[in-house]
Amino acid sequence: MNKDKIDDRRVRKTKRALRDGLAELMIDKNLRSITVRELTDKVDIHRATFYAHYKDIYDLYEQMEDAVVVELNQILINNFSVPSIQFYTVLFEYISENKQLSRMLFGNHGGISFLYRLNLLFEEKCMEGWCKEWELSEEDEELKYKVRYHVQGCLAIISRWAESNFTYPNDKLIRILSDIDKSMEGYVKNKSTEAQNNK
Repeated sequence: MNKDKIDDRRVRKTKRALRDGLAELMIDKNLRSITVRELTDKVDIHRATFYAHYKDIYDLYEQMEDAVVVELNQILINNFSVPSIQFYTVLFEYISENKQLSRMLFGNHGGISFLYRLNLLFEEKCMEGWCKEWELSEEDEELKYKVRYHVQGCLAIISRWAESNFTYPNDKLIRILSDIDKSMEGYVKNKSTEAQNNK
């Protein structure tokens, strides 16, 4: 086998071990309470190996967060226009396939930057999608307030699910979120009708 491929595989394995180890530690501890030594001891990797890939614990966390934001953005792009049950099914499948990571990021020991970034990402997509579909202005302040309330509520439900170690059945949560979406879509439709009538 090619030496570069072996080295690449080792690097991926090392990084995966460090990511999984940090996610596990953050179930019970805040990021600022975790040391590089604690993490490397946990996953049985030399500290020098850690520093070959990351500046510090925060650098590792930020890279993990960045990767998840990119992947969730792709899920939004690919699935935003599908029925809400289908969208949440795809989203929850991603979360279920990345449980440790999701518990770290959505749980109460994760950094606030992750949920803040997700709020902005989901709000932007909601505004863009609904305004385009229903011919509404993206400058509509009332709609912005409603969208923020809607998005933060949905993410709070997902956070609670992660904090409870995913014990609540995901099909029931998908149904809850889908029902919430229907209420929001009803509001957006009414807004669109009012806008059309006022022209």
